[in-house]
Amino acid sequence: MKKTCPHCGVELEAKPKGNSKPRSVPQHRRYFALIKAAHSHWPETHRFKPMSEEHLRKWLQAKAGYATVRTVDTANMDTQSAIVAVAAMLAAADPMHFTSVTGARFHVIESKSINFDTLPHLAACALFDAVAETIEAETGLRAEQIMPPIRKQTAAKRELLAEVPI
Repeated sequence: MKKTCPHCGVELEAKPKGNSKPRSVPQHRRYFALIKAAHSHWPETHRFKPMSEEHLRKWLQAKAGYATVRTVDTANMDTQSAIVAVAAMLAAADPMHFTSVTGARFHVIESKSINFDTLPHLAACALFDAVAETIEAETGLRAEQIMPPIRKQTAAKRELLAEVPI
């Protein structure tokens, strides 16, 4: 299905969205503001030490369950085979991944993408709420406690300039 730009008339190819509601840019910005606030309030004594806001975001998303987990079971492998299997998995992993070991199983955890084309609105709402709950569970701080207040929209620059007497 093709659409036409109302301003210049160029034909645009519409992306099929199905029945999903489009993502909200203000919601997306608020989510990243929450991550920034969480990063600045992250306890120094916490076992996870984020290197950056992005690192914390991916860890929180993974902890909230929005991740891909790949596992190597090394129980029936000799040491050399286990090293090769784990090394191969790490080489193929996203540069910002997390690892875990349970018994003889080695896990590589990678946070999934949250870009506008892959994560629909309602799924984004659920993820953002889950991340806020994870922040509270890990730090004891609610989102309302660490988020800056929502600013009221100020007048546009030209409106302010129009009031200046010359």
